[in-house]
Amino acid sequence: MNRARAALLLILLGCGSALAQPRFGLAPDAYEVFAKWMTTSCIGEDAQRWRETLLRYRAVLTPAFQRALADGPTSDDVAAARSAADARYAALATFPLAEYRIAGLDPQSLARLSRPSRKVYVDDQVQRYVTGYKSNAIAGLAIVGGPQARASLARLAAARDDPLAPAAAEGLKSLR
Repeated sequence: MNRARAALLLILLGCGSALAQPRFGLAPDAYEVFAKWMTTSCIGEDAQRWRETLLRYRAVLTPAFQRALADGPTSDDVAAARSAADARYAALATFPLAEYRIAGLDPQSLARLSRPSRKVYVDDQVQRYVTGYKSNAIAGLAIVGGPQARASLARLAAARDDPLAPAAAEGLKSLR
């Protein structure tokens, strides 16, 4: 009986560690770099430091960025973005817009823009999050990518109706 329990415990521990693997099979240190990059919105003064860090992990980050571009964020991340957007909508809904004078828009345009439905607002925010995530993957590929990344970015840049096309076109410029 004790051997059976020990065997079961080993199996459960093995399964638990397999489930705890970072996304895309990255080692913890590489995943930390990947995760920070994918959630960064501006690198500014840190651009050179980021470039050096990403290049240090080039071999493992190139396929991770490719997959992130193809797969997008996890369903849990999208759910969190949706929940945060819903909370922002609730906060904005209580903002006393009528108490402020807004110049530059006629009253009809202002009315259309001021209070989109909850669904329209939340869906827009989630789409912006997904697009930003994939744009970060493109920017990462532009730093670490080689010929395969160039081909992926070229295909995407050619899709003029895709919201990621401008980011892919910029990424291609830096790969040249």
